[in-house]
Amino acid sequence: MARQYKKILKKVQVKEKKSEPPKKKEKSWFDYLLPAFLALTAVVLFLGWESFTNLNRALYIFLTLTLGITYVRKNYNLDATQDKWAERAGYASMAVATVLFGIHFYVQYIS
Repeated sequence: MARQYKKILKKVQVKEKKSEPPKKKEKSWFDYLLPAFLALTAVVLFLGWESFTNLNRALYIFLTLTLGITYVRKNYNLDATQDKWAERAGYASMAVATVLFGIHFYVQYIS
């Protein structure tokens, strides 16, 4: 009777597994693309500052800002409120950069 009771307990009760700390993901080469593009846009902005028009400067500033916000959201543990605001700021800066690109394209090639 005791043996059957132990067998039933084993089936009914779920054994707690030892909690292991979460393993860090190994970085793939995709994880290095975002910092590389961020650095590239910052260098282009710095080196081309004198030859850029104000429209180009604003475009590169907002593009660098968008990439920086994306990098922060991906690599730092933000709480829910901070992540929500960072996401909104990223979308807003991306929209401004897109509009500035459209204006630049219109001024350069259409008018």
